[in-house]
Amino acid sequence: MRALMLTVAMFSSCIAGTALAQRSVHDQMNEMKSKYPQSFERCQALATSRGYRLNDGEYEARAVMMFIEGCIMGRQR
Repeated sequence: MRALMLTVAMFSSCIAGTALAQRSVHDQMNEMKSKYPQSFERCQALATSRGYRLNDGEYEARAVMMFIEGCIMGRQR
């Protein structure tokens, strides 16, 4: 019985993790923009000055998002 409950709990956590990971980059960027509007704009300008392209595909958008997130948290200068 315990093994069954453990299996169900692990399966549920895997499904929940997958659902959270599937949020689009666009949604994540909008969330950051709403939480940190001034920092977001400043970090986005820094990203473009360093050569990041804002309107490219999913891979590039994820790179820009990670750069902006790091900038907001103070890891980029």
